[in-house]
Amino acid sequence: APHFPGIPPTTHSTLPDLKQRLTQPHNTLMDNMRTVKGFHQRPGKMVLYEKAQFSGQTHEIYGDVADASSLELSHLISVKVVRGCWLLYEKPDFQGRIVALEEGNTELENMWVEPETEPDNIPPMTIGSIRLAVRDYSIPHIDLFTEPEGRGRVTPYHDDTVETGSFGIPLNTASIQVHSGVWLLFSDPGYEGMVSVLEKGVFPVPEAWGFPSPFVGSLRPLKMGGFKVENPNEVKAVVYEKPGFEGSSLEIDSDVFSFCEAEGGGIAADGANLDTNNLKSVGSLKIIGGFWVGYSQPGFEGQQHILEEGEYLDCSDWRGAELLSLRPIISDFLSPLMKMFSDKNFGKLGVNVDLTAPVINMDDTGYGMKTQSIDVLGGVWVVFEEPGFSGETYILEKGLYGSPEDWGALQHRVGSAMPVLLDDFVSTDKFKVQLFSDPGFQGSVLVLEDSAVSLQDGFSVASCKVLAGSWLAYESQDFTGKMYVLEEGSYPDLRAMGCVSSGSSILSLQIVGFEFSLPSITLFERCGLRGKRVLLTEGSVNLQLAGGCGRVQSVLVDGGMWVLYEGINYRGAQILLKPGEIPDWRMFSSWQKIGSLRPLIQKQVHFRLRNRQTGLMMSVTGDLDDVKMLRIHETEETDGLEQIWFYYNGHLHCKLLEECCLSPSGSVTIAGSRVGLTPGLDNQTHLWSMTSKGFIHYTPTPDLVLDIKGGFNYDKSQVILNTLDPNKLQQRWDVEII
Repeated sequence: APHFPGIPPTTHSTLPDLKQRLTQPHNTLMDNMRTVKGFHQRPGKMVLYEKAQFSGQTHEIYGDVADASSLELSHLISVKVVRGCWLLYEKPDFQGRIVALEEGNTELENMWVEPETEPDNIPPMTIGSIRLAVRDYSIPHIDLFTEPEGRGRVTPYHDDTVETGSFGIPLNTASIQVHSGVWLLFSDPGYEGMVSVLEKGVFPVPEAWGFPSPFVGSLRPLKMGGFKVENPNEVKAVVYEKPGFEGSSLEIDSDVFSFCEAEGGGIAADGANLDTNNLKSVGSLKIIGGFWVGYSQPGFEGQQHILEEGEYLDCSDWRGAELLSLRPIISDFLSPLMKMFSDKNFGKLGVNVDLTAPVINMDDTGYGMKTQSIDVLGGVWVVFEEPGFSGETYILEKGLYGSPEDWGALQHRVGSAMPVLLDDFVSTDKFKVQLFSDPGFQGSVLVLEDSAVSLQDGFSVASCKVLAGSWLAYESQDFTGKMYVLEEGSYPDLRAMGCVSSGSSILSLQIVGFEFSLPSITLFERCGLRGKRVLLTEGSVNLQLAGGCGRVQSVLVDGGMWVLYEGINYRGAQILLKPGEIPDWRMFSSWQKIGSLRPLIQKQVHFRLRNRQTGLMMSVTGDLDDVKMLRIHETEETDGLEQIWFYYNGHLHCKLLEECCLSPSGSVTIAGSRVGLTPGLDNQTHLWSMTSKGFIHYTPTPDLVLDIKGGFNYDKSQVILNTLDPNKLQQRWDVEII
């Protein structure tokens, strides 16, 4: 969607003077160096595809193009607007007819041809010039006058207006002045009829905007979407010494603690030296992948500058001065949830508010703008000191912020907030690893996105970067030999992967897959799951001391995936276990003991649930305005969010209503109980586990599983809880990862 649903109309009268001096604590040099920020500005990006259905040659556009006539396109093209609002002009130098584009995907047929042209005779599309028209969140302003030349009664507008007049009669408009923004004018109410695109300027008569009569029925400004990240797994930035991408440059893919060390070389956060002897300052930069934040001081201190993927020609593009430290934000950018408190340290005497979506003005929520502590429960957030996504910006990741100083603010004020979202979670890589032939991520590169029983002849793995998913690396082909568990991250050499012997080599790799159950493992002192038992739901670095289980003869994995190590402190030989029984551990592993163990970290994924008997999808149905009336049914497959689910901390959530989780309906849970959605992510009652056989168990009553009611009544497709029957196919669900 080009703009946020549910955000109240912008009312500029509530915006404070952004040039007002900020309240500053004394004796702080950093505070005096902060520059006053206005409305947040974003880099632009648009991708033109030569043909329909996003195929053919692609052209990535990041800024204005005065002459785009050389682009070779078909008569029907595809356009993906990633950031900003764009204008396509019929002729070079931004002349001629205009097509306006907001963020999102669309297909365009040659709009410059005459209407009576036969479909088979439509010539290839030509674009004369391209302009990035809207790249910040400033308030649009347009004045409509009842008489020509700006005379008569004036009516100002700042937001969408579905009907300018009353009783279906359009507002008499003889002249217009656009003060800011790009506006779409419609001759009829409801955004119907003739349309005209108006940029900043004066339009003295209706002919100036292309209408034959002095009436405007409806109008709306072009609006940007929210923060997004396209390539969260492959973080990469290129910094340049001078503006305009000139001078010395440096490619980075991790934190830079400081660009301005005394010896002239920068220091990475991990202590590694950066070759910045020729890079005295950051004059411009390109964010190739990931979501980054820059700081005006070394050590990630001072004023914060939000950096999305795109190009920053000079410091004005990030609305600040020089950048002295820089870091990427590592996150899955899914399921945003933030709780804000008016008291410090999450005090209960004040007020608090939960946010899951952008808020353009915190005053409109009834909570107000005073915020002294924040608990980020999910996702990545950007908060602004002023309404309208303006003023100082602060990045907040998952965790606790007990006071404004914790997120780098000078005052306890949050005027607006916005989450950072994954641009397209469907097409994001689920599994990807980069293998390098030399240590330190050097030499030739081999990229895998699926299991490989053997590697290319002659390729020897010396380092790797796991960009997505978890992998098992084996010392022999066909997934045999010693096993090493590799989770997302960088492994600069074989020792970092767990290979301690000098003759170690990696000859095959296997993806791990997913497990949708809470971690739980039981260790037994005797074979056959007998004797003293120790139940663990968390890891232990020294099982004999902390776990109280020095002799392990058999193992039962109840939930999650577990990495077991022969030595303490997660060292030595490794084995990955999925849910199941191991009645004789020594025969299975040949180990004398288990030194340490931990659950495998799994990132959130989205999936659909298809009933194995009917082939229908589990879906949320009903009116979103009343959560209690929502029901869970099996329906035909759609592309809607009502059929997309994700598993988080034992809860099943629907993408359509992320803040709610699947739960039985009613006060008593028995066989036959219907299931619906319940608000609240803190609920520890309604937990679920999904087995490899396709059963979805209700954890508080494990013998109850999801089933279809069936029969011949109107509610035959209702999803219910029923007693487990291994022979009943309609109790089994296939998980289809998206």
